[in-house]
Amino acid sequence: MVLLLVPLAGCSGDDDPEGEKGPKAVAADASVFGSFVGKVSGTTAFVAVVATPAEGGSGAVQIYLSDGKGLSELFSAPISDNSFTAKSEDKDVETEGELTADSVTGTVALPSGRTVEYEATPPTGSAGLYELTVTRSGELGGASAAGLGVTGQIALGNRGTGTLSLVDGKRLKLAVTGTRAGDVTHVRAGQVRLIVLSNGELRGVAKGRSSKGDPRGFFIRSA
Repeated sequence: MVLLLVPLAGCSGDDDPEGEKGPKAVAADASVFGSFVGKVSGTTAFVAVVATPAEGGSGAVQIYLSDGKGLSELFSAPISDNSFTAKSEDKDVETEGELTADSVTGTVALPSGRTVEYEATPPTGSAGLYELTVTRSGELGGASAAGLGVTGQIALGNRGTGTLSLVDGKRLKLAVTGTRAGDVTHVRAGQVRLIVLSNGELRGVAKGRSSKGDPRGFFIRSA
């Protein structure tokens, strides 16, 4: 899901945002690297997985999970034999998965104790995991893990709204939900993290600053 993932830009194959094919996972020495996005079954959450080579190892993976209303978790772990197990940064959620060139499949153990399954595939068009910055005036800018740029505008608040302008010409409307994010330690003030699916649906979180300068997190969903 600053910037934690910007160094991952360009980790996938060729981008073709105007066509049916988007960034593709690639295999190197039997290891799979690339970006993947999808849904978590039985929930309204989306998942994004970014796998990259790592020096002296078979690679590393970062996973972001968000339902845009109460759940926002970031994970990182080494990859071993194209599989991984990771705990979220606040240690209350655990995930495991297996990578192939076509998909990442796995499970997530939620704080409630419930375990759910997910499947993520290489993004098409402008779908992907986006790491953005937001100014005090609400201007958005940044890129996906595959290097696809995006601009936009957002008003952070209990009833905020905004738009994203993607490289394929799509304009997505987004809404800041009424529920504020709590201690979202994986997002700093002025940062926005979004998962965008190929159908234009999105989930994520943002952190702005109050009039007193205190950081406040907010959940984001499709409007």
